[in-house]
Amino acid sequence: MIIHNDSELGALLTLAILFFGFIGIAVSVVLLLSKKFRPAAIALLVTVTGVGLYAAVVIAVGMLTPQRVINIGESYCMDIWCIGIERVNAMPRGNEIVYKVDVKIFSDANTVKISAKGASVYLVDEQGRRFELMDDPSVIPFDTPLEPRQSIETSLSFVVAADAQHLFLPCSYHHIGDESWIPFWVKLYYGNDANYLRKRTMLRVL
Repeated sequence: MIIHNDSELGALLTLAILFFGFIGIAVSVVLLLSKKFRPAAIALLVTVTGVGLYAAVVIAVGMLTPQRVINIGESYCMDIWCIGIERVNAMPRGNEIVYKVDVKIFSDANTVKISAKGASVYLVDEQGRRFELMDDPSVIPFDTPLEPRQSIETSLSFVVAADAQHLFLPCSYHHIGDESWIPFWVKLYYGNDANYLRKRTMLRVL
């Protein structure tokens, strides 16, 4: 199963509210230039109220939506960059455990290249402890640039405290890849992971 970070509904709602805001401001300016001050004020008030209500809904949804957890065997797409955990192997090492996480990374793009260059990849446990990615030159880098529809299989290794009961791989725009390419209006999506108020999606490792 492939799960996407947003929906067409979110995109349509966002584009609609941006269009509504643009038209509302344009009408207000035209009325103001025509010295129709009262209608201009009403048009501006309606515009601000509409955009404000939408912003309130986005904030409420972002804060109240439960955190999404992607199970092993499922894939998660952040826009057009996708990742899924295939297998997890645990190797005890003293008071620690080395987890080797086999992943499939693929592009959902039709025309452009994409990569996770600049990503911050790590595991977190139920106590909030963070375990960094081990350097392993023997595997394919997870941030390898991908052609449209290309996929790669690689492994991510982490040294984890032996008492960790649950492990997750944070998977969002804030952890995977460079956010600078994301249009500002995408961050206004209804329910989109780019929304800073939304709880970050996690891939279950353990």
